[in-house]
Amino acid sequence: MKTITVPELKQLIVDKPDLGIIDIRTELEVKDGCIPNAQWMDVSSKNFMTDIVTLPKDKTYCLYCATGGRTSMVVPFMESKGFTDVRALEGGITDWVLAGNNIVKRNDLKL
Repeated sequence: MKTITVPELKQLIVDKPDLGIIDIRTELEVKDGCIPNAQWMDVSSKNFMTDIVTLPKDKTYCLYCATGGRTSMVVPFMESKGFTDVRALEGGITDWVLAGNNIVKRNDLKL
């Protein structure tokens, strides 16, 4: 499993404008905000595993959760399904925020 640090993610965002950033936290967790341009896919959703494998397999993705625990399970699953470049953000959104980076509010939540 490939991991990526917050500074490495920031550089990857610059280098790969088509990078897929995927927030896999639950709806309750994302209410306070997400990394800008992240796609939200709730890991606790009953359709998560079938939905995530429908993404293009040849695209670069960085997944994150709160601290990295859940991504450490999802990234290997995606790799086993043929994804060629999937990375887990070390420390998740917690490290992103601790490093002083912005988060954005989501407008599509039902809370």
